[in-house]
Amino acid sequence: MHMPASPGESFELAALHVQWYGVCVLLGFFVWVLATSLLWRRGGGDAIEAAWACLLAAPVAFIGARLYHVITEYDVYRGDPTGAFDVTNGGLGIYGAIAGGVLAIVVYANARGWPIATFLDCAIIGVPLAQAFGRFGNYFNQELIGAPTDLPWGLNVDLAYRPLGYQGYETFQPAFLYESVLCIGIFVALGFLWGPLHLRCRAGCMVGAYLILYGFVRFFIELLRIEPALEIGPFRLNEVISLLVLLTGLLILVMLDRRRPVRI
Repeated sequence: MHMPASPGESFELAALHVQWYGVCVLLGFFVWVLATSLLWRRGGGDAIEAAWACLLAAPVAFIGARLYHVITEYDVYRGDPTGAFDVTNGGLGIYGAIAGGVLAIVVYANARGWPIATFLDCAIIGVPLAQAFGRFGNYFNQELIGAPTDLPWGLNVDLAYRPLGYQGYETFQPAFLYESVLCIGIFVALGFLWGPLHLRCRAGCMVGAYLILYGFVRFFIELLRIEPALEIGPFRLNEVISLLVLLTGLLILVMLDRRRPVRI
């Protein structure tokens, strides 16, 4: 018994043609807004203002996500530049989304006079939970898969979506599902780490913790993937970036350690 192939990339709702990928991403976004608002309110802030901050950051995060995808998949769009603007079939890079979202939040929080690092800590907690929802968009688009497998949870992939050289196989590792489950684990872990980390480190430490955990998870997922990707030597680009993200998280925690003197 294997996981069935996607029933399709879209569905009809009245006169609307709706992409499942978009639905999954939107669900993830609303989960993120809710988590951020609740955490900000728990610390004494205004939940509505926090939600507005997330809404205003969303377009910048979306642009960053798309830019990251297009840059890392340059060969795909080199012959079809207009395809860079078509997001109906996926193509959003989480690292670009995080970079764009953090930039927008820093600008907005600074303009409002909020403690930037504290708000970033509140905003980062819901990110892995949002990713867990968003990753199911890859299921409907039949992408982000691993090597062929006979495991009971192997995913049936339609012939048209199988990577080049793997047309003779029917079931593959559901890498998107692994990442989704692991992202839920990151969300839970960040919840447990909130108190201990803030005792040891200054505000902003949750961002460092997220980067470490997700960098590790994404590196593992990239090792499983078989779709063609931009490479740096023997490594997939996203493997290299994931390691850099992990190291950045470690550096953040070291710099925010309360035992280090604060330099003015």
